[in-house]
Amino acid sequence: MAEIRAGAKAGLLAGLVYASVEAAVVVTLLMAFKSRILAVITPELPPGTSVGADYNLIVATDAVIAVLFGITAGLLLGLVVGEISSKIPGKRYVEKGLVLGLVLWLVLHVLADYVANLKFGVNFYLVDIGLGLVTSLVFGALLGIFFERELKRRSPIDGATGLSANGPG
Repeated sequence: MAEIRAGAKAGLLAGLVYASVEAAVVVTLLMAFKSRILAVITPELPPGTSVGADYNLIVATDAVIAVLFGITAGLLLGLVVGEISSKIPGKRYVEKGLVLGLVLWLVLHVLADYVANLKFGVNFYLVDIGLGLVTSLVFGALLGIFFERELKRRSPIDGATGLSANGPG
């Protein structure tokens, strides 16, 4: 139970950082590729509809969605880590977090974004997955660091987790 609580707290903290960084990435990416995005979505709109003036609202909405998703996903993934941390590859929790971050990147940025973002061009997709790799690894590392710190705080020496003041093992 202590691991699940530690995971939830670590996930929430890492999710907050991830959410902030991901929102900044979303805004940067949408603004940098604005003309290409508008060129792709404008023909898909009903006749007489224009997005130009509303684009900043779309960008702000996407940033808010990124924040909400980041916090929620952080909390949920933290709970998962709390439950299965011993089964995730890696000796130290930061390594386990990086493994989780890599899986997160593959699922969310490489696979899920493929269909949605490739229509904006290869450059957009490559920048998106490159920045997604950075944000996902940062999230994973922070999740591992915060999780280990939380476990240490709850029990300086805990035979069940193998943690001591010097880390696992």
